Amino acid sequence: MSSYYLRYLHGEHDAVWAELRAMGPVPDDLAEDAAAVADETMIRVSQHVARIAAALPELGWVAADRLVPAHQPPTESDDDLVDALVDKIGGLPLALEACLRRVGEVWFAGDCEALELTYHHQPAPKGDPPGPEYPDPLCLGNAYYLAYELEQCADPGHFTFALAPDESLKANVAGRTHDVELPAATADPVLKHVAGRPGITLVEYLRESIAWGGFPGFSFAPELAPAALITLQTKPDF
Repeated sequence: MSSYYLRYLHGEHDAVWAELRAMGPVPDDLAEDAAAVADETMIRVSQHVARIAAALPELGWVAADRLVPAHQPPTESDDDLVDALVDKIGGLPLALEACLRRVGEVWFAGDCEALELTYHHQPAPKGDPPGPEYPDPLCLGNAYYLAYELEQCADPGHFTFALAPDESLKANVAGRTHDVELPAATADPVLKHVAGRPGITLVEYLRESIAWGGFPGFSFAPELAPAALITLQTKPDF
């Protein structure tokens, strides 16, 4: 039987990830093969993130925090830190571990008239997410953010990692966070508190985000998506 990794390379992206999720905790004899799938997936995610991050300023995008770049790829020190975190926490889901190693910090929240982003500008969104007034710009914390949260946690053997702000916080409205429960030995963790997407996993969320140019909130009302978004959208290859 062909390995999951080889099947993934031959284009069975959805099927491979569905089978890996169905395992629950990944068996030891499949861990290396499954980790290779996660690594390849996040290499591709990182390439898409870099492409979108490079294009955003051309659309007039300004970060919500001018000190935070749209994309900060991981460094060798990030990789060393992830090794230490895996040991300290007792295991990370393979997709999350690969994301920390390959994607790094992402921060697409900000202001952009062409993309109808209004972090600092008016009008503020009305109602609750999901919906086009909450574009849900892609944001991902990196290994250093996970390390910081771990330091604040009384029980590193069981805690919730706030991987990203939720749709409301990304629009500068009171909200909560998109969370991953740790530790976990699964392949692809559920990303909790994603508006309108109960049970969505990290890889599924990243697919939806990349398909919508980094702003998956528009998927709830495609007819209201700004015209400029088409320049960022692509069919995910992971």
